[in-house]
Amino acid sequence: MSSRKVLVIGGTGYFGRLLIDDLLRNTDCDLTVSSRNCISSNRYETVVADLWDPDSLERALTGMNIVICTAGPFQRLPSTLAELCLRGGIHYIDLADDRGFVQRVRSLVTQRENLTNAVCTGWSTVPALSGLLAGIASDRMKSLHSVHIHLAPGNRGARQTGTIASLMHSVGQSFLIWRDEKPERVVGWSDPRDFVFPSPVGKRRGYLVDVPDHEIFPRLFAADTVEFRVGSELKILNRCLSLLRRTRLNWASWSSLLQRGLGLFGWMGHDWGAIGVEVSGAVRRRAYIVADSRAERIAVLPASVMAARLLADVPYRGLVSYRDWLSGEQLRAECEKRGFRLVVEDA
Repeated sequence: MSSRKVLVIGGTGYFGRLLIDDLLRNTDCDLTVSSRNCISSNRYETVVADLWDPDSLERALTGMNIVICTAGPFQRLPSTLAELCLRGGIHYIDLADDRGFVQRVRSLVTQRENLTNAVCTGWSTVPALSGLLAGIASDRMKSLHSVHIHLAPGNRGARQTGTIASLMHSVGQSFLIWRDEKPERVVGWSDPRDFVFPSPVGKRRGYLVDVPDHEIFPRLFAADTVEFRVGSELKILNRCLSLLRRTRLNWASWSSLLQRGLGLFGWMGHDWGAIGVEVSGAVRRRAYIVADSRAERIAVLPASVMAARLLADVPYRGLVSYRDWLSGEQLRAECEKRGFRLVVEDA
């Protein structure tokens, strides 16, 4: 049996803490948590490491079987950790939602042959969970007309600076999507469309935001169109971001100010949320994961589940496909453990 040592990088951040709780609850791992400053805990081992300091990373990686990076926003991070894991044969997982970062890590893997370790970049709500839901919804379809992904976070979920900076990175910035079998340039937080989720979430208006799915899914699913949208539960926030995008400025640097502003509305809304994917091919079908409470936990499900499977010696090697890394029944079981619902239905 392989080592049960798991290292979480950035474990003192919001999603790092959520992941640690999920790992301790649902796996039997020997957990170590790293941060840039010295911390102490009676729940796990701790180590000091900095993603910008390769020597500190190498020391932290010694003896590890699995490394999970939860630091962010990923737009600002180097790929040094992934490079070291590739070199050392260590299973690598990150929660990246940034298109550029995910592509950099994926390109590192394509330069290597005969890998013995798994590389799971983007192992969060997107693209790992969105890809899996699209794969479940498109079962037995050879090609797709469209893949539409919608994320509906609750207002009482995460309002941490790194999370908001990641969300705002696309506001007013142009990026390419695949629409009607060709690339098309769009602007972040534009082109609003409604999407109806199962209860209690209901109808939510979403706006285009750049994610790795736009780069990867057209080829992965042989899809003519791939679009990802997200919408806040607070209509006023949606409208404000839609207005800000017209300035074409980089609003990610204002994330701390927005965080304080959102704190004024913390009492409003709910902590439920969902991710939904609609595919159109031979038929039109939808797959959703719905959380009736603490929906922010959905984001760490993929990384925690993958860590558990690697600890169980499931033979993942190299780049793991977003489309079918779990079966539908396996995903349903993992959702039920956490109080989530997997819903699959014809649209």
